Parts: sequence; C-alpha cells; structure tokens
Amino acid sequence: MARALKHTVEYLPFQAMAETTRMIFAHGRVPHENLVVWGRAFRREAYPFGKVPCLHVAADGATTTVAQSGAIARYAAKLAGVYPSDALACARGDAVFELAQELCTINPLVNCYVGGEHERIKRWYLERLPEALGQLARQLALDDGKFFGGETPHHGDFNVYHHLNNVRELDGAYDVGAALGDWMAAMEALPDLRAYLDRRPTLVGVGDDPGLVDRAGTFVTQRNPYDKRCALADGLFTFEA
Repeated sequence: MARALKHTVEYLPFQAMAETTRMIFAHGRVPHENLVVWGRAFRREAYPFGKVPCLHVAADGATTTVAQSGAIARYAAKLAGVYPSDALACARGDAVFELAQELCTINPLVNCYVGGEHERIKRWYLERLPEALGQLARQLALDDGKFFGGETPHHGDFNVYHHLNNVRELDGAYDVGAALGDWMAAMEALPDLRAYLDRRPTLVGVGDDPGLVDRAGTFVTQRNPYDKRCALADGLFTFEA
C-alpha cells in the first residue's frame, strides 16, 4: 500500500519561485497546502539552505523538507504525471525548464524592485528577453502538438508559462510572438490550471509597492513584517492567531 503523503509548499508572499510547483500541483489535482512566511516569522535555520521555497513532505510521522525550486517542481511533476518517463524526452523537457530558469530576473522585477531600480532592471531585462523568446519559439516548433511536451504539457511548459505570465504582469501589452502567444492561450485553457489562475491572489503594485491581494481584499506584502506565518488556501490568506 502506498504511503499517505501530506505536501506543504512554503514561500514568501511573492508570485515567483513557488508558482511553477503550485501550477503543476493544481493541474495534476495533487492535494497540498500552502504556507506564506516573511518578516520575523522567517527563520533561515528552519530551511535546508536557509531560504524558501521549500516543500515539506510528511509521512508516517516524519517530515522531509525539500529545498530548491527546480527540485520541488520536478517532484511535483512526477506526482502530477507531467514528467516524461522516456530519458530523451525528459532531457528535452529539462532543457526547456532550465531555459525558463534563466528568465528568473522577472521574479524580483515584479515582486521586489521599486522606483528607479525597477525601471533600470526592467529596461535591461526587456532588451534581452527577445533572444530567449526566439529560442523558445524554435523549441516549440520542433514537434507537433500545442505544447513543448507535444499534445500534453510537461514540467517545462509550466515553468516557461510562469515566467512569461510574470512578463505580462510587468507589461500587459508585451508581445511574446504569435507562436508563444498561442501556446500561452493553450496553457490557460487547461481547466485545472485556469481554475488556479482565477482564484490565486492578484499581484498588484508592480514597480511601486508590490504585494498580493486575495479575493477577500486582504493585501499581503513583504514590506509589512508579520510575526507569524499565514496559510493560503483556495486563494485566500488566513493568518495564524
């Protein structure tokens, strides 16, 4: 009999390095919980490498904590059935996943930087983005199907989608090109991913006072320290008493 596993994703109040894992879990309907931690509630010594995101996996009275966003996302992909089993297909999927990792400056750009620093890094990032978009479009064209994974998405699709979705948070009119635009629409048509995107907190204040607002209007930002962690369930923040 398979062990019953409880999964908890722990991260900052950002739409950033935990999103790929959350999207994959949502798409695969993998039960999990989310904790948001920042301010005085954040303790570096509590995490394997002194940072988040982390994934806590509880089973048989013991908890294992897995660090690093890529490792967590790949684990999630295996549970969700979107990690290729063929070695070559897996390597190609990993290549797409890793190219998306190289786009990661978009995460602090929309979640952290403000004012002049935000504008400076935005110019730098958008000057370099077209090269990566061209590379991604060429990879997408290598096989038949709507996704990098072919007829169905693999883990690389979700990681690329997260980063390009954050580009749209930076500039809602940014044109990623026809091929990638169609691919993003295909990702957004995946029912469980669509449901997740619709109910997750909204990223607001990019470049000025970035933070997340849930459907009840609760605004959470790293700029306002908090003594305790809060849960994020069904797109709503619930603070510890």
